[in-house]
Amino acid sequence: MPASDRADALGIGGGPAGLASSYWLAEAGHRVVCVERKVFPRDKTCGDGLTPRAVHQLDDMGLYPALEQYHRYTGLRAVAHGITLELAWPDHPVSPDHGFVVRRRDLDQLVFDHATAAGAETHQGTEAVAPIVEGGMVTGAGVKDKASGGTREIRARYVGIADGANSRFGRALGTAR
Repeated sequence: MPASDRADALGIGGGPAGLASSYWLAEAGHRVVCVERKVFPRDKTCGDGLTPRAVHQLDDMGLYPALEQYHRYTGLRAVAHGITLELAWPDHPVSPDHGFVVRRRDLDQLVFDHATAAGAETHQGTEAVAPIVEGGMVTGAGVKDKASGGTREIRARYVGIADGANSRFGRALGTAR
């Protein structure tokens, strides 16, 4: 890709949120680039339990059949101070009555492949290292390919930051946890 590139949208972070937004934008015909600093498969310590709401979102993307191979559960168990509570998911007019347990390494790859197939330009091992701010607005990012060490700028009309709770990119913009 060229040293400087232009897209309709740039997604910073290739987890479920960044990739789902990339999927929907690409599906609608927009040129979207999504960068993820890690390389899949990656293990992550959280996010394995998909709630009914998450299942609904993935179903809307056409991914429900891929989820059916995983453990299905119909509620939560809370244990504390010698007390155990079994809580069923509440009835909801849109969301299903169940969730799934999917390792993040599997979920991330599934949504990554789906966003890519929809036309999103997805890049693993590519870190957004510096925000581009013009006129008080974030208009892109300087990104670095970790394998080659090469850097380039990606500019976009919209920039979505979904690189997690410890967002390096967000901190570079002055946000705090």
